[in-house]
Amino acid sequence: MEEVPLRETPFQPGHPVSPENFKGRMDIIENISRYMTNVISGNAQHFFITGKRGMGKTSLATYVKNLVQKKFKMVGVHVVNDSVHDIESLIEQIIERLLNEIESESWSEKIFDKLRDNIKSAGAFGANIELRPNSDEFIKSVKDNFPQFLKELTKDFDDKKGIFIIIDDINGLTKGPEFATWYKSFSDTLDTDFRGDSPIAIMLAGYPDKLQTLYNHNPSFNRIFRSYEVGPLTRSEVSSFFEDTFKKVNIKVESEALNEMIDFSAGIPTMMQEIGYGVFWEDVDGTIDKKDALHGIFEAGIQIGKKFVKPEIDSSIYSTKYRSILLKMGEHTIISFKKSDFEKYLNEEEKRVFSDFLKKAKKLKILEQDIPRSGIYKFPNMLYPIYLAILSIRNEKL
Repeated sequence: MEEVPLRETPFQPGHPVSPENFKGRMDIIENISRYMTNVISGNAQHFFITGKRGMGKTSLATYVKNLVQKKFKMVGVHVVNDSVHDIESLIEQIIERLLNEIESESWSEKIFDKLRDNIKSAGAFGANIELRPNSDEFIKSVKDNFPQFLKELTKDFDDKKGIFIIIDDINGLTKGPEFATWYKSFSDTLDTDFRGDSPIAIMLAGYPDKLQTLYNHNPSFNRIFRSYEVGPLTRSEVSSFFEDTFKKVNIKVESEALNEMIDFSAGIPTMMQEIGYGVFWEDVDGTIDKKDALHGIFEAGIQIGKKFVKPEIDSSIYSTKYRSILLKMGEHTIISFKKSDFEKYLNEEEKRVFSDFLKKAKKLKILEQDIPRSGIYKFPNMLYPIYLAILSIRNEKL
């Protein structure tokens, strides 16, 4: 039996794209970079990256961290907040991640000596450093004096010019007003007590509604940040991503195949990674043709459905009487529509249940009204219509 050669895909669905494969967002990156000189001069800066699911917020944050580490000689700390709901746990994550980041630095011993009583393990046989506070008072003290704590740490950085902290996925911290109130106080203290002496940059990342929630908790919260909303990438950026990434593994992409991948990606980084991954494994001869592309796109649609769409839709919208309506939305590439206009695509049975379908879809947040009572509906996330379009082509059941 002939041995199948091992291959490694350059695509990374489910993970932040590596900085070398990153495309687009240059306007945001350049704008943030301008403020790094302020940071290393001791004037703290705050950034907020927002965007809908699948838009590549984490990949952008990762790219910026990599940039400031190399270009501005800063220590980068990336905390994936996930399900953390309290400030104390967040601070523990930040400190622990920082200690792991600086462990190999020649000057790190000074910092480790100061925190020695609160560290459980320190790199034995490559093990991660674990922060284990010896009392509740330690974290409470750091929380209450976080500006000074970070400022004092940066004094021991020697050849590093500051610290860049990413707090990724702030969703759990928006439940109540505590985080917004604490962060506002943290920012004010940096600005008033430590201006010119705090080379600190903080970047938060989260969904647009979470930024609004934090504003509702504390109307002064938004004024702290330089905010950037990430939307779909341009057609040119998507094309460059696919061509360059496939070129790295010596695979040629025919123009017709490339256009299919661009169209179905709709500029959404998550979709681009899934499509690239699916198409890569369809290749057998070093050239991606239209057939390869469509097969890979279909597989990507199924994966997107499993990961992002189906978990958010319960069985009530999967019923036989609604399934055909969803597929017709995919068939006609519907992104937004007026109720009366879309009804022309429906048969009598579908028309009869359409109003009920819209109510359920709104309740599940699959659809939202562009303007209340306007009769115009839209998908809040482009992953939904892309998934439905792929399914309609495959003519598969939901």
